[in-house]
Amino acid sequence: MTLKKGIPMNTAFGKFVSGKFFDKLFLLFLLAGTVFMACAKGSAVQVLTDSPWLSGAVCVFYLAAGILITGQRKISAKMADRNIDLLLGFATCFFIYDFFFLLIWEILTGLFHAARSVRAAGAAGTALLSTVVVAWGYLHAKNIKSVSYSLDLGLGNKDYHILLISDIHLGAFVRKKQVRRIVDKINALAPDLVLIAGDIIDVDHRILSDDHALAEISREFRKIQAKDGVFAVLGNHDPNIEDQRFTDFLRHSQICLLHNKVIRISGLNIVGRTDSRSNYRASLKELLKQTDPSRPLILLDHDPQGIPEAVRFGADLVLCGHTHKGQFFPVTLFTKWANGRHYFYGHKTFGKTHAIISSGAGFFQLPVRIGTNSEVADIHLF
Repeated sequence: MTLKKGIPMNTAFGKFVSGKFFDKLFLLFLLAGTVFMACAKGSAVQVLTDSPWLSGAVCVFYLAAGILITGQRKISAKMADRNIDLLLGFATCFFIYDFFFLLIWEILTGLFHAARSVRAAGAAGTALLSTVVVAWGYLHAKNIKSVSYSLDLGLGNKDYHILLISDIHLGAFVRKKQVRRIVDKINALAPDLVLIAGDIIDVDHRILSDDHALAEISREFRKIQAKDGVFAVLGNHDPNIEDQRFTDFLRHSQICLLHNKVIRISGLNIVGRTDSRSNYRASLKELLKQTDPSRPLILLDHDPQGIPEAVRFGADLVLCGHTHKGQFFPVTLFTKWANGRHYFYGHKTFGKTHAIISSGAGFFQLPVRIGTNSEVADIHLF
């Protein structure tokens, strides 16, 4: 079976960021940003301290930091060390916000012709502001919120309660403690069914070699209290279905994998469709042949770009994740532009089809949430 590259984004910006040219342009942007940061910070220290040695050291520090961040993925893959991942993750977040605040400060002080000493003080101060923002974003990412939806699927007087989580990204940053927070939030809401919309494991899959961490996480997942169980589909970062460590972990966690599979629960058709980037993705047309057309159809699918196809086939409800709602500002804006506002976050309707896109219960590579929440979607069907 051949694997696809994933569902293409339909927006002009989405097609642009998916292309090869964007990677090269982004690399140039990172390098230019590094030089800008090094020069601006070094100059600020020179004005404030009149010390060429300290100014040079700050300049070298920012150049080195920028180069390390530019090669983050290669360094992480080569070193294969969780502490390195943690260090690079926090450093990248700090660098992004320091650049962002510095750029705004330079523009404002340039427009208002501020004195050199004022510009220098602000340029030095952005480092402190960035540290505070990243620290707050890290603590905020650990806090699990719930967002509620109430949808009419024609169940009459029956109230069926589903909790949707997605994008846990078990790895360097998300481990037992975050899973415990997720499980506690789930149990406090007392659902009938829990659905996980993919990306259970982070991109490098390194956690699958840590038996102790997996055992701890499995124990937390087994504490989920849901009358009809816990079911999941695979996302673009999850391993191949043939990875025995991964499937053993799911089994020990009492998470039932819906790998291109249809089940019927409490009068509902639940269709689990696998993301195509690491695994085979079955035809929706073939999967729907296994459903009861007299019953509401719920499609669990990682990427919201699959919603239009689900609408064409008359799904009643599509549950997705993948976007993280951008995870942190200003990436939130770019993510919205790339996916399109209808396939970005929250509850959308397309004719008779409802769609819910979650921001995710974990976080991906960069360990902050700013302008978004780690969440579980609390869905009541009637």
